[in-house]
Amino acid sequence: MLLGVMALGLVVAANPGWGPERTNSGLAIAHPAMAAATEPSARPSNGTSATPGLSDPDARIGAAGLTAAALGPPTLGSDVAGAADPHRQIALADVDASAVAHLGRGLKVVVLGDSYASGWSGAGIGGRGWPALVARGRGWRIVNLSVPGTGFLNPGWTGQPIGSRVDAAVRQKPQVVLVAGGHNDSRWTATATSRAAVRAIDRLHSALPDAVIVIIAPIWQNGSPPARCLILRDALRRESHAIGAVFIDPLAEHWFAGSSHRYIGADGLHPTNAGHAWLASRILADLAGI
Repeated sequence: MLLGVMALGLVVAANPGWGPERTNSGLAIAHPAMAAATEPSARPSNGTSATPGLSDPDARIGAAGLTAAALGPPTLGSDVAGAADPHRQIALADVDASAVAHLGRGLKVVVLGDSYASGWSGAGIGGRGWPALVARGRGWRIVNLSVPGTGFLNPGWTGQPIGSRVDAAVRQKPQVVLVAGGHNDSRWTATATSRAAVRAIDRLHSALPDAVIVIIAPIWQNGSPPARCLILRDALRRESHAIGAVFIDPLAEHWFAGSSHRYIGADGLHPTNAGHAWLASRILADLAGI
């Protein structure tokens, strides 16, 4: 599904500076040294999605995990997709706390993502978006390079899939990179999307070998994510283990399921300002151990 093109005018009006420019468990850390409906697209889409069960033979395997205390509303809704989700059965290892012990205040952090990270239609813009709120909570300096509508393959409004923003991220010389995408890639198979995601993240890791990369699996607006998001989520988990990244799983943590769906706005897709505060609380909770 696509949002109407008229919504773009609302976004531009709300944020004229746009252009090129994340309870309880699920943080996976294995760093060797430190450690929907679819959003608006630049083109019409027929909304085709991946075949359930499709997997990427080139994807990597492994993960590590940590339980973090949840912030925000005390009761999450039931896991609508959980019982039928075979992809969640991955053993989680213990966290090596020394791997990320120096993630303190004052670090430069770059965010690569879609409208869930950039804000949309007047909500989550600038200092009210979860990237700014997370940065404020951790004492980090944030550079948000997120682009509305983008994906690992979907070009978004500006023709900039996440991979096209890697060079801009590298030029910032960050100590931490947050990657949060995959919601918008419904026109491609889960295999193709997973490969594109791995390529982009590998480039980040190669160019910034000392940076901590935080990979946030696709964020879905309710408790029923499609199969393609579950498959991509698992590919991102494996990639996180392979390069020693931090992995956060919004789908397993049910961020917008059940009663938490109230943080999604009237369009049924995007978080409100309260939703961005909720997202920040979830991400800060998952990062609390590092």
